[in-house]
Amino acid sequence: MIRPANASDLSRITAISDPFFTRILSLYESYGEGYDFVAFWVQENDGEITAAISRFEDKFSLYLTGLSDLDEVAAFIRFQGAGSCLYNAAFSLGFPDDFKVIGGQVLQYSGDDYISEKEICEPDFKALYTLLESCASPIFIVPPYLQFLSDLTHRNNREKLHLIATEADGVLSSSVMTVSETAHAAILGAVATHPAYRRRGLSRQLVRTLATRLRREGRAVYVLSASEANTRFYQNSGFTVIADFKEIFPS
Repeated sequence: MIRPANASDLSRITAISDPFFTRILSLYESYGEGYDFVAFWVQENDGEITAAISRFEDKFSLYLTGLSDLDEVAAFIRFQGAGSCLYNAAFSLGFPDDFKVIGGQVLQYSGDDYISEKEICEPDFKALYTLLESCASPIFIVPPYLQFLSDLTHRNNREKLHLIATEADGVLSSSVMTVSETAHAAILGAVATHPAYRRRGLSRQLVRTLATRLRREGRAVYVLSASEANTRFYQNSGFTVIADFKEIFPS
């Protein structure tokens, strides 16, 4: 049975460092209940939580287990009218073949401790957005500015955001931040370098620096990569592939 979730339900899930559950728990800890654009559910069978589901606007994330009723989960996602749904590719949800699917890898930081010698700054959100726009591509999608600003401001106020960047010639040149984080794990994203400052190792230095900082705090650190080039970049930056993911787009 799938039903609405609360903090007590999520606290019963023991896979506290799982990257897929990290996405869900981070969203819950950032927003909680009471917002129209976020929602949370759990699947419970015989008194045991077997799956967790979150929604941010029309974007869904799934945490699945070997005990999950996958047919029920897939039917629930279709019924909810999901715009996208991200989950561990080890589980087969049986979505129709005509759904668009993006696949990729989940990688965990396993490299040496590293702190960049370059000057690190914490940019304002407008400058960060301008940088991200310069890097936009079919697999690096930048949300509308007001949505971006609202989410970062809210997470920053809840102390759910780590953001570092570097400047060159007075211009924000490279950035990385956490897109999800809990006390036990974090997922990095918004890894971007302005086209004019690429091939200088800026992103690699920032990614390794932030991953080191978070790991020193006792957190597992992950990234999601949707291309072979990005996977190679992360592997060369100290990350190891631990799982595959799928993101499906029913609508």
